[in-house]
Amino acid sequence: MKIHLLLLFPLLILTHLSFSLKSSEGFINMQTDEDKGKIFLEIDDLEKEFLYVNSLPAGIGSNDLGMDRGQLGNTRVVEFRKAGNKILLVHKNLDFRAESDNEDERKAVQDAFAESVLWGFEIQENSDGKYKVDATSFFLQDAHQIAEKLGNQNQGTYKLESSRSALNFENTKNFPQNTEVEAYITVTGTPKGSHIRSVTPSPEAVTVRQRHSFIELPDENYKPRKFDPRAGYFSISYMDFATPINQSTEKRFISRHRLEKKNPEQERSEAVEPIIYYLDRGTPEPIRSALIEGGNWWNDAFEAAGFQNAFRVELLPEGADPMDVRYNMIQWVHRSTRGWSYGASVRDPRTGEIIKGHVTLGSLRVRQDYLIAQGLLQPFEQGAEYDSGMLHMALDRLRQLSAHEIGHTLGLSHNYAASPNMSSVMDYPYPQIDMESNGKIDLSNAYDQAIGNWDKVAIRYGYAQFGEGKDEEIELDKILIDAAEEGLEFIADMDARHPGGSHPRAHLWDNQENPAEELSRLLTIRKRKLEDFGLNALQEGRPVASLEEVLVPLYLMHRYQIEAASKLLGGVDYTYQVKGDNQKSQSRVEGSMQRQALDALLATLSPEHLVLPGHIADLIPPRPMGFGRSRETFSSRNALNFDPAAPAENVAKMTLGFLFHPARANRLYQQHLSDNSLPSFQETVDKLTNQFFESGKEGWAQEINMINSRILVEELISLAKSSEASASVRAITRKKLEDLYSGEYKSRQITKRQGGSNYAQEAHDNYLASHIHHFLSQPEELTPTKPLDIPAGAPIGQDDIFCW
Repeated sequence: MKIHLLLLFPLLILTHLSFSLKSSEGFINMQTDEDKGKIFLEIDDLEKEFLYVNSLPAGIGSNDLGMDRGQLGNTRVVEFRKAGNKILLVHKNLDFRAESDNEDERKAVQDAFAESVLWGFEIQENSDGKYKVDATSFFLQDAHQIAEKLGNQNQGTYKLESSRSALNFENTKNFPQNTEVEAYITVTGTPKGSHIRSVTPSPEAVTVRQRHSFIELPDENYKPRKFDPRAGYFSISYMDFATPINQSTEKRFISRHRLEKKNPEQERSEAVEPIIYYLDRGTPEPIRSALIEGGNWWNDAFEAAGFQNAFRVELLPEGADPMDVRYNMIQWVHRSTRGWSYGASVRDPRTGEIIKGHVTLGSLRVRQDYLIAQGLLQPFEQGAEYDSGMLHMALDRLRQLSAHEIGHTLGLSHNYAASPNMSSVMDYPYPQIDMESNGKIDLSNAYDQAIGNWDKVAIRYGYAQFGEGKDEEIELDKILIDAAEEGLEFIADMDARHPGGSHPRAHLWDNQENPAEELSRLLTIRKRKLEDFGLNALQEGRPVASLEEVLVPLYLMHRYQIEAASKLLGGVDYTYQVKGDNQKSQSRVEGSMQRQALDALLATLSPEHLVLPGHIADLIPPRPMGFGRSRETFSSRNALNFDPAAPAENVAKMTLGFLFHPARANRLYQQHLSDNSLPSFQETVDKLTNQFFESGKEGWAQEINMINSRILVEELISLAKSSEASASVRAITRKKLEDLYSGEYKSRQITKRQGGSNYAQEAHDNYLASHIHHFLSQPEELTPTKPLDIPAGAPIGQDDIFCW
């Protein structure tokens, strides 16, 4: 009897295993064992390339940390490769290629550069070339690098905790063209930072859901389109070592969706397969309708490119998986604090073809527009709930935001030169605020409600099809030449975001063609609304201290226009000109416009515009329990009490920081050497010192001048020590500080003032004099001007230029 049972025991085990394993056929066949928490892959097509993407279906919920719900990770071209008793998952190195029919030439390049093995699977079964591997550990790794990212952001030291990580079989699915495996990933450690503590119930254990996607590569019928720096597209690039010697080895192609006409011979045709984006079902109304409406603006651009009904936005079908590669998605993502929205994509690294567009919209962003409107309209008189204009403005912004982020996933980059003529939704718009003579605010035109002319040009460049017999390169060039004739231009992030930038129209969150004029106009509106500011800006039942949150965007409503105006000083007007095109050559901004900008910036630093009306400071009490200070409030040197000097100091530091950026100081000095009609660096400093050391001020006006003069001296000392400033600028700056300490400034401005003085003023002057003297009397710090690197020498050669 014992022998009989023992003989049956192996059979019982096999029977149990056969019942617990579930097979799932699809792109990569797999078997799952929920009882044991195992997943097995069946690999039968070695050395066939496919895409591997990791992502986060459920994230952390902090803008500061990133790692949002729906965030896409890297897109990699991989293949399974057998090596002994293992199957290797190899990340192919496509940055270096030889696009040649010669196999030996291709292999020479492949062997010259490293590959990356992402994982090694031990073979468990081999049945007629079908290899079964246990992939459980692969799918339970921290592929999105949650622990590393938390450590890099000083949130604590974390590591993957295998005992608290598990496969999520409910969301593990197989389809003919993609295999999706999901897991719960937990990293544990000792939390240090406030960000991770603010969004995690037990911050010593952070759990997210992580997705692994294996995706079939598109067929070879997609035709890449060349990248042109004038067209405004993201791109892929790689080195092709099979390129003829008289051409550049670096190949660049734009990122775009595949879109083909049903009838290519017709000027306008329906698409073979339209581009459809799906909106997150978790988006509430009226936001849902606004996002769908704004996203559908892009159909106008595709119509202009020769397509009918080629683009649309719909609500995601019930039960569909947002992370499924088959769905272009617009996700409505929640975070603990407001932050960026963005457009990402899964694209074929070989060609630039976009396979899945994936938009992330931060849900709190709309509330900032609502808050801006609240401070301007102050609508809560006699218990009123709100002004309908506030909601309309916020929804108008959401339509624009939806179109903007979808634009990224269509392949378009930012165009920060679009705001002067409102030619693109790919700019960052500040609301257009209009004020009537009686002080009434009009927000009806806050945001454009359509795509712009540049957007149509860009879509034509990326997606238009050209009739038989037409040269595509010639037609594409003509699109950009015609756009330049219309006055449309494209300037990207690097030019607009640099604090020392020089382009006169490429700015973030600005309006109008002349930044200085718009700054002056905003100052007028801001001054009027600050004078009117009071309890009508706050809903009934809210703590009065919450007025500060409404005050912040009102007091700082000109902050981005300050940055825009500062770029006119030492400004250079330029385009991404290509030899032989019709775009203008670069030129310096006219002296009159530069001086207009300087005057507008000086106005922002005047007591008239920096002093906070006294009634506002009197209104705002210390924060009540449960309503502490945050990033949405001003800092304070008055402990729990509101500090009325803090807003003025914020603006002064910001404006002077832009004015004395080393790059701007260098250009001001150099432009005057070339053209003495343009303002010099010395002229700029003299205007500031003349205003800040003006005598005869009292009260808050005196305090503002003392704040300004202190920050000015600190900025000058910083510039004099900066290794980024040229030697001439550093020398001039040091001389200016000497002049402030001695000579005419010592007698007229620093130590004794004509027209009377008071104790605070005299103490401040003595402090500044001591501060400057301390800097000048110390041995000069060994911070030589940073040497400029000489261009590469041997071996002789330069990319993009044919030379021997």
